[in-house]
Amino acid sequence: MKSKSEEKIRSSQFAVRDSECSACGTAVGRDYAKFCRVCGKLLLEDYQPLDALRASYRLQGKSFQFAAPEKSERPETENLFEENKNAASATATALIVYSLVPYLGILFCPFALLTGGFGILTAYRQPSLGGGKTSAYSIVLSVIIFAAQVFLWWLFYIIPEVGK
Repeated sequence: MKSKSEEKIRSSQFAVRDSECSACGTAVGRDYAKFCRVCGKLLLEDYQPLDALRASYRLQGKSFQFAAPEKSERPETENLFEENKNAASATATALIVYSLVPYLGILFCPFALLTGGFGILTAYRQPSLGGGKTSAYSIVLSVIIFAAQVFLWWLFYIIPEVGK
């Protein structure tokens, strides 16, 4: 004589649909298994995109809740995106981005160099505006990009000559 709990477990509600786990691919050994014996996934659930990853770390059925560290435990971080109120520095950065366009970008390189110089001068005269490092990076990058642009133009000129 079967108990009510055994009947409930063996009912079609808990019957395994497939012969293997949809997360880890392990063969299901028992006819009325509810969970995978390897990864712990509920066998009645369909495959979900992260199942294989969760199964590989044995994280099926576990939630991810992290406690926020207390203020005393948090490491001090440097502000990488300091507020830049230096208009010349921001303009130099924009010109650097525009100078990345192949061939046409060579027109923006000298302006980026000049504007970066004005940005450094402004940062020196008014330190509260900031933007000194950004201006210095803009100057260095404008020289490097200018060299790359000159090389592209040289290729543009030399390739037809070599083809003749």
